[in-house]
Amino acid sequence: MSYSKNLSVIILAAGKSKRIKSEIPKALHSICYQPILYYILSSVNKINPKNVFVVVGHKSELIDKYVKSNFPDIETVYQKKQLGTAHAVLAVKECRKDLGEDILVLPGDCPLITSGSLKKLVDRKIKTSSAAVVLTTAASNPKGYGRIIKDRKGNILKIVEEADATYAEKKINEVNSSMYCFDKKILFGNIENIDSKNSQKEYYLTDIVEKMVENGNKVACLKISNSKEALGINDRIQLSEVEKVMQGTINEKMMQNGVTIKDPGSCYIGGSVKIGRDSVVEPFCFIKGKSIIGSNCVIGPFSQITDTEVGSGSKVNSSVIIDAVIGKNNNIGPYSYIRPDTVTGENVKIGAFCEVKKSKINSRSKVPHLSYVGDTEIGSGVNVGASSVTVNYDGYRKNKTIIEDNVFIGSDTMLIAPVRIGKGAVVAAGSVITDDVPSNCLAIERGSQKNIKDGAVKYRKKKEMKE
Repeated sequence: MSYSKNLSVIILAAGKSKRIKSEIPKALHSICYQPILYYILSSVNKINPKNVFVVVGHKSELIDKYVKSNFPDIETVYQKKQLGTAHAVLAVKECRKDLGEDILVLPGDCPLITSGSLKKLVDRKIKTSSAAVVLTTAASNPKGYGRIIKDRKGNILKIVEEADATYAEKKINEVNSSMYCFDKKILFGNIENIDSKNSQKEYYLTDIVEKMVENGNKVACLKISNSKEALGINDRIQLSEVEKVMQGTINEKMMQNGVTIKDPGSCYIGGSVKIGRDSVVEPFCFIKGKSIIGSNCVIGPFSQITDTEVGSGSKVNSSVIIDAVIGKNNNIGPYSYIRPDTVTGENVKIGAFCEVKKSKINSRSKVPHLSYVGDTEIGSGVNVGASSVTVNYDGYRKNKTIIEDNVFIGSDTMLIAPVRIGKGAVVAAGSVITDDVPSNCLAIERGSQKNIKDGAVKYRKKKEMKE
């Protein structure tokens, strides 16, 4: 169902979050390489509301920047003083004419909530014609949560916060998730009538439930069986716990879609990562950002891949790859570092302990081991020998090296950029090349070797005399 005409969403992300002890707003703390807010907004967008508002306050400029960069259709609203959840909802009052008939209110620290549960919450509000519906769950340890107080028919009478609950009320294990769906007119008709007579001296959104009941309005609940969806984050311990749950959720979804993850507990994969069928992720891998891994790939172990596309059939072994495009059937590593703006063709090998930066390596070319390739364009069928370097920096600017098709670069070669090696050329091992090499030429640059008779004996005697 689409709610594009009648549903608006308000996300409360203005608090200072004193217990998390950070200069970063809580909503921007990372869960599996994405901010908490990313997961909430992604779930919200799936139910297609009319509009979405994020209420910001503490470090508002940081959240505002993130939202504009990643969710440009979503609007941020500033709350000048953080006086509680009800006060935060009031910050959207000026946008009231743009709001739908139903208002979904969510906290900015609930990344595990699914679009399916949000849809059920809105549907319950519509089907029961309630003034409000509260999303609840049964908690094995309800400490810290608001308790749900019901009448005999199962309708909600009130929500009591932990700090204000009696001994008997604290024994109730059905708790408030802080997620609600309200009727707009009834919400704004009651919200200004609540007070701050509580232990925190704040305007609780939960108090509006009791006001609605007092005014004869029906408040229903939607109790979800998966209590993890309702988990909020108040400190770093809970942040870690929620990340563990998210890690399991993402990895399970990957495996259900045909990806083998050898040790799900040791692998962290971002929520926006895509991995093709029959690919294998070995233990202790970290795949982040907008990375796309093709089918039949083998990743790991101990690989870190960020914002990178890896073509089908490729193998990445214990390597770091950032913002690169790796072609099909490549063989990368072990222990190589592929830096941003690197692009490889098909059947390319970048072997052990290599570093490649801002370079293009075309099909069937090899950089087998212990080499640095920077600001370089390598043609097809090229072999770069061990311990070779494209010397791209002259102390003032980065210069380019061009190695054309079918070139053979001998081991321990220095190519001093800018320089071009022509098609089919051979560069002898140990050379320092400062000038262009024409096609099919053999380039040799090295001093003449001298063998001094008994020189080693004399050298050792000289050392012994000094000692």
